[in-house]
This record gives sequence, structure tokens and C-alpha cells, in this order.
Amino acid sequence: MFPVRPEEDEAALLSDEGIERRLQRVWAKPGRYEIAHRTLYSVHQRVAGAYRKGRAFLAGDAAHLNNPLGGFGMNSGIHDAWNLVDKLKRIILDKEPAEPLLGLYDRQRRTIMNEFVQTQTIANLDDMADGDARQAKLAKVHADPERRRGFLLRQSMYESRTREAMIA
Repeated sequence: MFPVRPEEDEAALLSDEGIERRLQRVWAKPGRYEIAHRTLYSVHQRVAGAYRKGRAFLAGDAAHLNNPLGGFGMNSGIHDAWNLVDKLKRIILDKEPAEPLLGLYDRQRRTIMNEFVQTQTIANLDDMADGDARQAKLAKVHADPERRRGFLLRQSMYESRTREAMIA
């Protein structure tokens, strides 16, 4: 996956030569790469207006779409499932009232999606636009153990669990 500027020619981007040139810049190797598939993907992001309607729930890609840079789609879907299963466990096994917990699932996960995941994936896309600046930024993060830990907590969405717990 490579970022593409709007002014770049689509035919040139998808040509064998254009793709080969990009792949060789990432990992130079003797000979050509075997290209099995190529397509342009328009980055878009959406969050459902509600994650719950009655007894039906949305989670993962059904609830939210975001650009694939950073791996937040699958990770946030796992967080959705983890949150919902916790609520269902409390309702079924612990006999807690259903309505407050099911509404809380919706509020917590949509808030995290809007506040964190959407913001972070947009930042990741912006970073990709200038690869050299991104590399320099990541080198600084890597060199500083405290910044590195914060980066990993944010990118793994572990940090969002704290925020999620604050939502009532």
C-alpha cells in the first residue's frame, strides 16, 4: 500500500513499471517483483450513528470504517467485541440491568471511534504524505524510551481503554 497524490496519473500508478518502481524503493532486489493484484483505494472514514438498535448491535467494520494505515480497523473491532461481551456477561451472568449497559456500549465505542481512531488514522495518513518526515519522527520516538512507550500504548489502542472507562 502506497500513498498517492491526487495529481499522479492513475494509468502510470497502476502500470507494471510504476508499481515496480515503488516496490524497489521499499525493498530493492534483483529482478522484478511478481505483482498479483493492483487497485486504487480511496481512503474514507465513517462511523455509524448508533451501534445499537434494540437487540441488534454493530461492531467492527459494520460499525466503523477507517483507512487501513495503522491497523486500527481490526484492533478497534476487537475492542468493540471485548466491550460488548463484557456488557453481555454482566447482564446474563451477573444479572445487572440490561438497558444502562447496552446504552453504555454504544456511547463508549462510538466515542472512542470518533475521538481516537478517526483522529489517529487521519494523522497516520498525513504522516504518510511525507515519508522522510515520518521516518525522522519515528526515529525520535524510537530513541526516547518514554516517547516509545507512549507511542506503543497509543498505537495498540491500550490507551483508549482508560478513556473508554471514563465514559458513563
